[in-house]
Amino acid sequence: MLTIYDEIQQLRTELSACILTPNERAAAQAELAKLLAEQAAIDRQFDAMIAEEEPPK
Repeated sequence: MLTIYDEIQQLRTELSACILTPNERAAAQAELAKLLAEQAAIDRQFDAMIAEEEPPK
């Protein structure tokens, strides 16, 4: 199973290095945008969780 990070990297590689039809390119770009938004949401949740914790003494 690929992680979101892995999928993002794979799509970026495909978009930059592969010959894609216009439909394939549009689908890959849409999937990349969706995954980037999903990763950003996860990052925000993680940052909020860390901000709530007290620093070690």
